[in-house]
Amino acid sequence: MTLNFAEAMLASSPAPVQEGDDPLPNQIAGHIRHQIIHDILKPGEPIRERILAEQLNVSRTPMRDALKILSVERLVELIPNRGAVVVKNSTDDIADMLSIYTELEALGGAAACRMANEGDILRVERHLALMEAAVAEGDRLKYFRANQAFHMAIIAASRNKTLIEIHANLSLRLYRVRYLAIMAQEIWQGRAGEHQVLVDTLRARDTARMAELQKAHFQVAWRLIDDWSRR
Repeated sequence: MTLNFAEAMLASSPAPVQEGDDPLPNQIAGHIRHQIIHDILKPGEPIRERILAEQLNVSRTPMRDALKILSVERLVELIPNRGAVVVKNSTDDIADMLSIYTELEALGGAAACRMANEGDILRVERHLALMEAAVAEGDRLKYFRANQAFHMAIIAASRNKTLIEIHANLSLRLYRVRYLAIMAQEIWQGRAGEHQVLVDTLRARDTARMAELQKAHFQVAWRLIDDWSRR
């Protein structure tokens, strides 16, 4: 029996199947993106276009369109006569991205203090509750995902579309290295209290302190990632 696209995605990967009317290339891109950022497809590894198209039961045209999407996101490099390869960032590349990412977090946090409504803040608090539950359960992966969602919710509360777009792109490009750093960290529960301070500062609408706290928070992340990359 021939699998349809959704069934093939479920069979080939733990990535969630997207619902709704998302175009097929976007769905394929989401599937490959999940494999890249969760280190299933490794940096420098070729993406075997024909084999993957067969696994997902799709034609080569939407597959190539999906790879173009990932190329724009800088997750994939399209090399003439070689095809698509997962981007391999150097330590300097990662440091450059992190320096900009930290500034965006500070800028977004300050903007959120000015622009967030009660619903925005409640969403941030819900992600904080999920983080705290993950710490109590000792669930590192759940913690990481809730942590990502927590910081994205603060950026979303800035209501600055340009900032949100640039931040989302950098977040994708840094997701893998942040994910692996957290997965490799022996003591990962200790920073949970910092997030409550961020929520309190957001509620207080203290823009200067929020920017300062966001920068300090991500400077620690720099050190974690640097330690992991050196190992």
